Amino acid sequence: MQKIYPKSFLGIAVLFFFSSYGQKNDELQQQLQEREIQAFRSKINQYEQQQRNEVQRLKSLGYKEFISENGNEKQLVGSDEKGKPMYYMTLNAGAAKMTKADNLYSGGGLGLNITGSNMIIGQWDYSKPRSTHLLLNGKINSYNSSQNQTISRHSTSIAGTLAGNNGEIAARGIAYEAKINAYDWVNDVSEMLAEAYNGISGILVANNSYGFDPLYLQTYQFGKYNFTAQSWDNLMYLKPYLQIVKAAGNARGIDPNIVPQVSAKNGYDLLEGAGIAKNVLVVASAKKNVNMNSDEAFDVSTFSSYGPTDDGRIKPDICAPGENIYSSIETHDAAYGDYKGTSSAAAVVSGIITLLQQYYKSVSPSQSYMFSSTVRALLAHTANDKGSVGPDYIYGWGLADAKRASSAIYNNIEGTTNNQKKTTLIKEIQLNQDNKYTLYVVPYETSQPLSATISWTDPQGNLVNNNVDLNNPNVINDLDLKIIKINASGTEITHYPWKLGGMSNLTGAATNTSTNNVDTIERVDIKTPEKVTYKIIVSPKTNTTLLLPSGNQTFSIVVSNVDFCYKEDLKTLVSPTNDITTSQTVLAKQIVASNKIVSPVQNVEYIASRDIVLLPGFHAQQGVGFRAFITPCFDLISVFRYRAQERVDSETLPISNSSTLGHFTLFPNPAKEEVNIRFSLQSESPIKISIYDASGKLISTDRSSDKFPKGEFIKTINTRSLQQGVYMVSIETFEYKETKKLIIK
Repeated sequence: MQKIYPKSFLGIAVLFFFSSYGQKNDELQQQLQEREIQAFRSKINQYEQQQRNEVQRLKSLGYKEFISENGNEKQLVGSDEKGKPMYYMTLNAGAAKMTKADNLYSGGGLGLNITGSNMIIGQWDYSKPRSTHLLLNGKINSYNSSQNQTISRHSTSIAGTLAGNNGEIAARGIAYEAKINAYDWVNDVSEMLAEAYNGISGILVANNSYGFDPLYLQTYQFGKYNFTAQSWDNLMYLKPYLQIVKAAGNARGIDPNIVPQVSAKNGYDLLEGAGIAKNVLVVASAKKNVNMNSDEAFDVSTFSSYGPTDDGRIKPDICAPGENIYSSIETHDAAYGDYKGTSSAAAVVSGIITLLQQYYKSVSPSQSYMFSSTVRALLAHTANDKGSVGPDYIYGWGLADAKRASSAIYNNIEGTTNNQKKTTLIKEIQLNQDNKYTLYVVPYETSQPLSATISWTDPQGNLVNNNVDLNNPNVINDLDLKIIKINASGTEITHYPWKLGGMSNLTGAATNTSTNNVDTIERVDIKTPEKVTYKIIVSPKTNTTLLLPSGNQTFSIVVSNVDFCYKEDLKTLVSPTNDITTSQTVLAKQIVASNKIVSPVQNVEYIASRDIVLLPGFHAQQGVGFRAFITPCFDLISVFRYRAQERVDSETLPISNSSTLGHFTLFPNPAKEEVNIRFSLQSESPIKISIYDASGKLISTDRSSDKFPKGEFIKTINTRSLQQGVYMVSIETFEYKETKKLIIK
């Protein structure tokens, strides 16, 4: 195996970010976010007190506070905007196997042992689970004495589905080694705000297997974006790691003579309250068929509520098994029973998310957990589709598939440090107002779809009037996803995301012929891709519509069936002796060139790196061109084109000798917008670069995240933020520490 270090073919440009300028800005952003959280907490506390007053008013009019009916528990929780009563109700009506969550357990086929260990799930419910039950012994971390102390069947069953263990093996929960922080549902928003993960501690998943009782809802309230939906969206925006999971509801199982909305649209338009929220994961119920080995061996439960929202968004988001769920019940400590309802389906999904977060952290222990937007993108990307291709208002994106989702995490090329082939990209990106995110990819296999999914946690939407089915979009920061095929001739073919027809076309199949203006999960699928370059673009809807509230929006992206990819626009050099730099670059890992070039007119694309490894068997004929790009798919280093002057083989290609400098050089100097730092290393070493002003005050410092190999390098620093004057640039390696003067003009 031969290596060519970067100086042989090109100068590598790498941006060193100024950390000191960003530090004050980060502190300011933290302070602003804390103010937003305090303001939201105050608003919610005031609202909850108003609702407590409304409960007393309505009780004085004869409304019951608690109702037990047909196996469901109901509680008067306040009034709507017209002063009418609002009741929360529980949503009752082999889950690990059906969703393949058992593949993550020891002996499950993936070689893992992911069970929810050291994870905590938040459970909000009607009342207290039976914590002394064999299945729940030692599982309930906390349940405050101020909460509803009634031990209920619903909360006991849901707790068992979430994390039950130690009892009957058939009743074991999805994340069976997790613990539960349990609450009643009265002050759910303020409690979730307090419990949410803050980057150090807190819950990542909040299970809410309840909703408003359809019996008390007016026609306009189905599908409407109301204060509840707005509050839950804002909560998740302020706490971006927290994923709230909500049951879609069981309204299709209600007698239409009692609730006419059930049959008014043939079971569609039955979502309510937090089920309308953009960021909340809304779960429908599916029943398993006889053939458990088929990915399509499921149907929607006859009671499960259909979407959409009034603005036509894809809701429910996902489905999970919600029938014949064997779990703990409250009658005594060894009692079990079968449950059904979207309540159980939501608990299954909450358990799956807990497992996926644990696995993600185990794969990348130095990283934080996934943002909730990444969780939603991952579940939508890997779900088992049902019916016509694409999403619908019945199943959402399909049946949750824990095995596919965990495989995507395992195959994530982001941060890969070895030569093992990875074919999925999972990444979290902040998009600024005037920018777009561009990613160039080549499919790994033409027999598998090239798919990309984005999701973002959108700011709270605007409240609307009480018109029935008002279709004003609730999205605030509208991002667009598209994949563009780049033909050899230079022409482009654009592939758009799936979208549904809204209230005007409830049963129509999803289309993918234009941009999606309403959803905060977007997915593009190319069923039979070609072995060519595709350009993935994520952009704000328009540059005139500001990204609120801070001028940027974080989004998550999942791309599968990726051979290799690179970011930013292609830059080409006419010869390998010319250096090329870019102000938005970081250092890559390595490129492996193993393809055999047989035609002098072919271009072969490779992944750029610190060094190029030519495997035995590689050769390039005279006249053949190739380009080099970066991996793992997040930043372009430099792209160069080299035309072979003679046949090149890995066995004969010499390794270039780097000149021994023992120092570094700055150019251009004086500089205006950027300065290049050329340095050499005789052995691998990390790099530290510091900039001081004329008084000796440290302006910025940065360290490489890992070691540079032996060789010669060029780094580019953006100096636009520096005032005119004299500065000192210091570079420190294992070999030397030197300082040179830099003039900014």
